[in-house]
Amino acid sequence: MTTTEAASRRRFAVVLGLALTVGFVSGFLTGMPGMAPLIAVPVVVVCAFAAGFAMLKLRPKSTGLLAAPLAVLAVAGLCAFGGHSLWLTTFGDVSSCEVVSVNKHTSSKSPTSYSNDLLCGSQRIPSHFPSGGQDELRRTGDRVDLVLDRTGVVRVLEPAELAWWRNALVPIAAVVGVAFVLVVLKRRRWKPSAPVARRELGKDFL
Repeated sequence: MTTTEAASRRRFAVVLGLALTVGFVSGFLTGMPGMAPLIAVPVVVVCAFAAGFAMLKLRPKSTGLLAAPLAVLAVAGLCAFGGHSLWLTTFGDVSSCEVVSVNKHTSSKSPTSYSNDLLCGSQRIPSHFPSGGQDELRRTGDRVDLVLDRTGVVRVLEPAELAWWRNALVPIAAVVGVAFVLVVLKRRRWKPSAPVARRELGKDFL
């Protein structure tokens, strides 16, 4: 491998690593309020394409070019399912909140749904949908326990939504990302074998 090829390989290895890292972080965005979850989706898609392009450059003869985009999607998905729970397990406090109102949400494209406005001490939580569905909707004056983020980064969750197996998905995502990069870089690249020289028929009779 020439110096130029080695430098090019390092650059695309960095691109692959960054794509997986940004995909990892984007998984956490799904637990944040506002537009963050909507921003996370196109970011993950861009990272998947970037990882695929890097894979194409790193292993042009490989038959597993789709492995890199799938790795990005897997890492982002694992963080999306586990990141919110892990964050609140680390930085959350359980608070007893009072239901101050019941909201009705109507849409021509979906059934009517209801949510609660909650008051947790001095903090107001608007339009909280029960984790167990509409059957668990509370009435005005009822109390419900919620896990509030001390840092104010992610949305509230109910205590039952925090679980050790969800938390474990985040380190698993990190291991998957690191292992994938190491496999791509350490695995020997396939090289076609040298063609076997044909024997001359005339020599077989000598």
